[in-house]
Amino acid sequence: MTVELKNQRIQINLDLSPELYETLNNLAQQINGDNAEVLLKAIALLEVAVEAKQKGKYIWIADDNQNLETEIIGI
Repeated sequence: MTVELKNQRIQINLDLSPELYETLNNLAQQINGDNAEVLLKAIALLEVAVEAKQKGKYIWIADDNQNLETEIIGI
């Protein structure tokens, strides 16, 4: 893929509920980014989760001591 194609952007419009829009804005503030960055990171995280599931792996949240606290399901 050429550099020109990698830098190309496509604009989309989204219809979001007020609650989801507020969540998007709050996340953007928390990561010191913008709404597009939140969506890009969310898609990247979902991609990792889907690939893991396809390989028979699981996604977990661990605490500082590596104790498993939460399994991410439904992906």
